[in-house]
Amino acid sequence: MIFDKKYAIFDMDGTLVDSMKYWDHVCCDFIRELGIYEDGLMETVNPMTLNQMVDYLNGRFNLTLSAETIIGRMRELMRVHYENDVIIKPGVLRFLDSLKEQGVPMCVASTTPTNLVELCLDRLDLKKYFSFAVSAETVGKGKTEPDIYLYAAERLGGTPEETMVFEDAMKAGQTAKRAGFSVTAVYDETSKSEWDAFKSFADCIVEDWQTID
Repeated sequence: MIFDKKYAIFDMDGTLVDSMKYWDHVCCDFIRELGIYEDGLMETVNPMTLNQMVDYLNGRFNLTLSAETIIGRMRELMRVHYENDVIIKPGVLRFLDSLKEQGVPMCVASTTPTNLVELCLDRLDLKKYFSFAVSAETVGKGKTEPDIYLYAAERLGGTPEETMVFEDAMKAGQTAKRAGFSVTAVYDETSKSEWDAFKSFADCIVEDWQTID
């Protein structure tokens, strides 16, 4: 992989760390507690903020639960996973070390709530690679809109044309691409059904971080 951009924006879940399977379980387990199941749910809600996810779940399944109830439960379940189970994807550290040695300014842009992003990056000692981490909570919109990428690029000091976005979710990748960013598609097992479509428009492809030269 030839990295020819000045700046890099990394998604966290499914891109840097192996955590999407836990998010998948959290969302699906939550609605299963209500006697509901739907194939492909995680792929639909992945680019959303938690507040957007709540609105979707309430609308899609005619729920009457408060945002505080749904978000509080999901955050607590994920906090346990970030504290104990989530690991860095094999090969990621070698790639981050390479970009750091080249002096590439990097940041994390995630739809995960701020406190969980900080918990994850701290526990796995990833903060040293990034100038900052931003959650969709900060900009108030999920990755169906380009705001988080534009905000991150501006804070890094670059433009979309100068910046590569690393994403595992196709819909998030589409958003970044439409906003003028170059996009690297990162494979994650939880998004395998959309992988071929993602590869069709991505500028670079990471099937496995361990194979990146």
